[in-house]
Amino acid sequence: MNLLVSLNSYADQSPSNNPSLNLFKWTRDFQALAVDKPQSLQFTLSPGESRTVFDGTRVLSQTNTTQYQLALKTGTSNTYVLRHVGGTAPQFRIPRITGADATTAITITRNGNVNTFVSTGGTLLSLISGGVVVGDQVKIGAGFQAANQGVFKIIAVTATSFDVENNSGTPEGPVVLGAGFAATIKICGAQGVQIGDTLRISGGFSPASQGSYEITGVDASEVEFYSTASLPLETVTTDAITIYSQAKRLFYIETDKKISVVANGASQGRVEPLVSGNDVKPGVMLKSETAWSLVVSNDSLDTANVFIASVE
Repeated sequence: MNLLVSLNSYADQSPSNNPSLNLFKWTRDFQALAVDKPQSLQFTLSPGESRTVFDGTRVLSQTNTTQYQLALKTGTSNTYVLRHVGGTAPQFRIPRITGADATTAITITRNGNVNTFVSTGGTLLSLISGGVVVGDQVKIGAGFQAANQGVFKIIAVTATSFDVENNSGTPEGPVVLGAGFAATIKICGAQGVQIGDTLRISGGFSPASQGSYEITGVDASEVEFYSTASLPLETVTTDAITIYSQAKRLFYIETDKKISVVANGASQGRVEPLVSGNDVKPGVMLKSETAWSLVVSNDSLDTANVFIASVE
């Protein structure tokens, strides 16, 4: 993308281009900026109408009672876990109910590259009634052999068993889940926060932790991300967590009527035409920031003609 901005102002009442009356002359010329997904959109807004131009926000159910813990992932040096530990659950993904408890015994059988986890003792799994469906994600944790641990997609399910594809899996069991049963087998839906989404940590956390990070792992109650900087261990009650799937790095707006602009849920003020009712001299806004949502509203009593260009 090429971006050229030129400002040139004179102090005379009629155009003369008299250099002695030139108040300022300012030019920025950025050539060959590397951008992704350039887009433009032209539309009208009726008086009082609002329009969501883009919104990559993942919907979370967090409230101001939600308590998060930020900690280094065990066995790693740069991977961190943001975990829900109290208050309203954010539900990064929809949790499923396995029906397991501390007495549940699981046996793993193997057919080719498919591992079948079946409850063979204690309290049996109750997966169908717990909402588990093919395509859900299961996280197999400590308690099972390392070859059987990991995050997998469920490819088949019955009331008391489920299948996953695991090239390095091995037969095992019966394994009694014990007190850590809830963390040993965790199942959640496939929809919601995804690996590759961006986690933005803001209010309430230490300034050292605040920032944007790419998500490398997710389940219903926690997300993992990588950070080159060392982050402190902390537990915070806050709803100042944002996760988004896409974001714009720059957007440009033109309008021939007065409009208000909201980006990332925060007001960016108004854009007003330079000359009222003049389509060739509209109001303009150029914003260079990470924006994962943008809403514009017509604050005038007439139909507004709006043009927006954006890049990632």
